[in-house]
Amino acid sequence: MTSIPANALKAHELFFNLTGAMTHAQVQQLAADWLPEIRFHEDERFHPVDIERLFKIPPAVMDTLPPAAQEPFLIKVDGPTGEQRFVPPVVRNGSSVLLHGGDIVRDLDTTPDGTEVLAENVDSDTVYTHGAGLDRSNQFFGASTVVSGNPEPGPGDPRVPRHPIGVHAEMRFLLDALRHHLQDDAPFDALWGFFEDVADLVIESPPQHPFKVKREILRDLVAGWEESNAAKQADAIQRMEQRGWKLNQRAWDAVRFYAFLEYSFVYAYNDYPDYGDWPFVNEHEGDVEGCCVVFDRRDLDQVAAGDKPIGEVVAHTVITSVHEEFNDNDELKRLPVERDRARDDLVVYVAPGSHATYLTAGTHDVLDWEDILTDWPGQIGGWQEVVVSILYPVIFPILLIAAIVEHFVDAEDETTDDGVRTGPAASTPAGPTTFPNELNVAPVSHIRDGLNLYQAGLDPPQNGLDPAELFRRAYPGKWGGHDDVADHSASWGDKTPRYFKKFLNNGEIEGQVIL
Repeated sequence: MTSIPANALKAHELFFNLTGAMTHAQVQQLAADWLPEIRFHEDERFHPVDIERLFKIPPAVMDTLPPAAQEPFLIKVDGPTGEQRFVPPVVRNGSSVLLHGGDIVRDLDTTPDGTEVLAENVDSDTVYTHGAGLDRSNQFFGASTVVSGNPEPGPGDPRVPRHPIGVHAEMRFLLDALRHHLQDDAPFDALWGFFEDVADLVIESPPQHPFKVKREILRDLVAGWEESNAAKQADAIQRMEQRGWKLNQRAWDAVRFYAFLEYSFVYAYNDYPDYGDWPFVNEHEGDVEGCCVVFDRRDLDQVAAGDKPIGEVVAHTVITSVHEEFNDNDELKRLPVERDRARDDLVVYVAPGSHATYLTAGTHDVLDWEDILTDWPGQIGGWQEVVVSILYPVIFPILLIAAIVEHFVDAEDETTDDGVRTGPAASTPAGPTTFPNELNVAPVSHIRDGLNLYQAGLDPPQNGLDPAELFRRAYPGKWGGHDDVADHSASWGDKTPRYFKKFLNNGEIEGQVIL
């Protein structure tokens, strides 16, 4: 089981910080300046919301219904004493209910809200649910009207978001994230982050390698760089080479010189069957998608040092997230170097139902099995490569059959310019289909002298931070359940390793410039 307060204390001891020398206030401004313009399909029913609303909206809606109308939306849980029914939402481990709607204060502006239960005794098997079905999610979160008042949406006449559009942002300097991953006894939760895949990319080694040794070498390499100690770096590289390992210079440059500003969009429901075709569709409650805006860390270090106005920083690259990582369909675009052009070019499109993000309007293949058959085996590493090499005679025919099926099935996402839009007010055109958003930037900066969300979990909480916000963001369980076999509800972890692989394979990466 995970204890978020214990992790908060550990984060304090390890000086958790993901934003280099930048302060939280500077990250907030950067996140507001470079929030992409987000364009949804006109048919989209579930627009992203802040995670606080996942807890507080269902009981608030239930309060408006007479008892007879509430009955179909109560959540049934079979326990040792028989069936029990709860006001949604419910957080449970199997039949053990940890939190239910009756615990939650209905007023969105009132705390505490009952989520303190998420601080202790939760793990990857814990499930949040407000009903595990389309009808229930639609009752609480689904858009029910269109802009014109017509009964059905159409191009230029989209469904109106039921609640304010929520966007969550987190800054992660790659070198800082790697350093924290390499620390001993690093906490496990959804906020801390997962970076092992990146560590394996920086040092190229055979699949069966002692990660403890790799960890030690990488720690010395990172420390040597941060201390400007050339001898320490050279020694770490020599120890790699003595084992027959190799430093991936491109990956090492990416880690040292770039930072990811990750924007997450949290959806109450994934109703992809309404828009896609079998067998490349799934339906589930809870869906966390998003995109990543890349910055050159050298620019941000200048901002932190006071040598460059934050208004002169220009985003470097944008990366999207398209279905599963193995699909190899994530998109990347180098932004123009001129600030106004880069800002105008920073637009992401969301496919209806699946909520995959793209960079253009139009039709997009959900899967490209030709790429998967040729590229995917080479993108995995470690013990997974050994397993796949053994099972590949079985896996390959399955992939081949899937490729044949995909050839005859129209498995596509559709994105348009004709639906709801949101983004920075200064750069998003005003109009009847433009809606405001609530941008929540998680404080993950200096834990010693700045703002860091883990400080909310200390006793007493520091800097006025809300413990409930930490418990929700660090919660390691699933953000949805489902009664059907199509259960792909996921936990909410950062997508940094996924974005990093795309950036490493396709990004424009500049190393150290020596004048």
